[in-house]
Amino acid sequence: MIATFIKLAVGALLFCAAFASSSLPAAAAASPPERIEKTEVVGTAFRFTFSSGKVLQGKELVGATLSLRLSGDAVAHRVRIDDIVTDSRDPDGEVLLHKVTVVDGRTPVELCDPDPDGNRWMFPLKGQWNSEGKMISQSGFTLTCSAGAQGKCVRFGYKPWKTLSDGTDLAEYHRACVNMVRADYCGDRATTRTGMKIDIYDDRGIQREAESSGSDELSFEAGWSTAGAVCVAHTRVPDKMTLDGLQHSCPRLANRLGSVLCTAQNAKTGLFGKALIFNRSH
Repeated sequence: MIATFIKLAVGALLFCAAFASSSLPAAAAASPPERIEKTEVVGTAFRFTFSSGKVLQGKELVGATLSLRLSGDAVAHRVRIDDIVTDSRDPDGEVLLHKVTVVDGRTPVELCDPDPDGNRWMFPLKGQWNSEGKMISQSGFTLTCSAGAQGKCVRFGYKPWKTLSDGTDLAEYHRACVNMVRADYCGDRATTRTGMKIDIYDDRGIQREAESSGSDELSFEAGWSTAGAVCVAHTRVPDKMTLDGLQHSCPRLANRLGSVLCTAQNAKTGLFGKALIFNRSH
């Protein structure tokens, strides 16, 4: 049950026949039970439309108990939304962080693993994603935890539901970010390790390169696209992947490896193709 990434089966948010009053947030508990006619995810918020036409969404759902059937499970699990807060890192105030507890058994269990700050936040994203962090369907929705790559990249500012005023689709930046967080150079597997220090930046100014200091040992690692890395100066965790290993396992990167060829300038100017995200690491 504990995970950093939870994929729901299509239509897997189940509310039984109707909301019992004890399952509703306090604001709605006085109303008679109603059927849920429509379930939507808007950004990182749930939106429920009832048979009466009433709509509950976002922070109005604090206190609700839901029945969720996780992908691969034969039975649904009862989960309670204990809290919903606006992400303090989001200057636009769009990202809602949910504290969710599984209440099937005698002892409640939080749904997510702790993130680097020790928090166990969760939020929904429209669409379904596989364990490699790639969207496999536009239908349904996925619960992602703040400890997972998908959740981290949303909180970095790469909101996959948004399009910038100039038409830039942030879904592509989100996919590139997921590859970067996972150190998924070839787009086929993660090679990172928990706790690695990373400086992430992009060509849109959503994340900016941190100023270097005398003690800063971070160096340019790679430029990133939706397919993986466009070039790699050095691997993040040599115990898991080396440049020689990439040379053999990822032919498209064969002439794009090493700090001489793969510089930040070459990656930014598009020498190896369009890079959306860049990073530095040890």
